[in-house]
Amino acid sequence: MKTLHTINFSDTAIAFASKSTKELKHMKFLFRTMAWSKITNISVSFLKFALKYHFPIKNIVRNTLFKQFCGGETYWECGTTMEKLHASGIFSIPDYSVEGKEDEASFNQTVKELVKGIELAAGLPMVSFSVFKMSGIARFALLEKIQRGEQLSADESKEFDRVKERVTRLCFEAETHNVRLMVDAEETWIQTAIDVLYVGYMKRFNAQRPILFLTIQLYRKDGLERLKNMYAQAQKEGYHIGFKLVRGAYMEKERARANELKYPSPINDTKEQTDALYNQAVSFCLHEDIATCIATHNQLSIERAVREMDPKDQQISGFAQLYGMGDFLSYNLAHAGYNVSKYLPYGPLREVMPYLFRRAEENKSITGETTRELFFIEKELKRRKAAGFKLKA
Repeated sequence: MKTLHTINFSDTAIAFASKSTKELKHMKFLFRTMAWSKITNISVSFLKFALKYHFPIKNIVRNTLFKQFCGGETYWECGTTMEKLHASGIFSIPDYSVEGKEDEASFNQTVKELVKGIELAAGLPMVSFSVFKMSGIARFALLEKIQRGEQLSADESKEFDRVKERVTRLCFEAETHNVRLMVDAEETWIQTAIDVLYVGYMKRFNAQRPILFLTIQLYRKDGLERLKNMYAQAQKEGYHIGFKLVRGAYMEKERARANELKYPSPINDTKEQTDALYNQAVSFCLHEDIATCIATHNQLSIERAVREMDPKDQQISGFAQLYGMGDFLSYNLAHAGYNVSKYLPYGPLREVMPYLFRRAEENKSITGETTRELFFIEKELKRRKAAGFKLKA
């Protein structure tokens, strides 16, 4: 059992102990740029245009967004970052972040990469989870059609069979190697299809222990209700369930679609409603001893969860933040003895650019988060200067 200590999230000496002053100055420049919406909009638009027309922009992206938010181009390239994180008591969740593929060859390649990752994770104590997106191994339009309950054509039925074969392979490998496997949450118009499919695998592979984890988005009005219903179903049918709890990453997209198609938005009207649902979900999971990944950059939610955790919760649950952000949370949690992981995206540079552009745009839309990152980076730079650090180090 770990000895837990009081957490001081303002301790930048702990938060940035693994960062050189040069790295901190790079982070300061990047987050300051992303805090300016107009500059971010122009920069991302230019990079998307350049990517489409094959302009030589790889070095620009590699030395800015990729360097900050990704672990490398391959699983093995993430090794140095994972070891560095683990030296500070932080685990890694390697995430193959290739997006936007729609062909069978790409889906099969993604499964191959994910299986390799699961096999490697089995021998790496610094890896806490493997993770995948259903739309990374299945055509988005197919998932939409399944969710709408429409009859699949003969070819589509065969296509869906291949999707199930891919998911079965991933779940089998996770169970065989005793590696916990998360499926990420996606848009509401395919999420029910994902839930139904993945819960079916939970019944099969989670009979003895929680190997498969499902992601619940608490910015959804029905998020807490869905979580409780899934837990009740698992209790009734005698299998374990594991959850990753997030607020959600598609808010603007969800609201725009609801407005366009004239249906009520599934997203909470206010941030306060989302915060309340998120905290209630965490409390429910801790109270019911559900294996839970509390994935959040919200300090108040983390402080609340820490107060509610008992020793048993410490054995089955933990926290997670994105690599490249929230170091003042992750490193101080780890220093205090809590289980904490970093989501570590990786993949060929050109293939992960859509993820990186989305990350820049999301940071632009959550100005408070970006401002907070800047505050702690600048605080640590000032502390080092006052302590006599060489700022060029």
